[in-house]
Amino acid sequence: MGLPVLLLALPFTSWAGDDDDHRHYRKHEHHHAHKQEFWDGQCKVKREWKKNGEYKEKRKCKDRPVVYQQPYPVYVAPLPPQGVVIQSQIHLRP
Repeated sequence: MGLPVLLLALPFTSWAGDDDDHRHYRKHEHHHAHKQEFWDGQCKVKREWKKNGEYKEKRKCKDRPVVYQQPYPVYVAPLPPQGVVIQSQIHLRP
């Protein structure tokens, strides 16, 4: 007896939260002032809508952060040994 009643009542549970008279569809029909702030990369964006439909957008951008990028180390190959150098002293005697 309990299972058939449960199976019949199950579809009605989806209607339980549908008592808002579809107010969310009319949400944007009201003409009222609205403000919005968010970040777009390095810029902070402020948007304002007025009741008469006027729209204004302000952007304040920060400079990119100064970051020191160390150069990559350069490989310096050791010099090959030079040829054999013989330092001879020449003495001239009279």
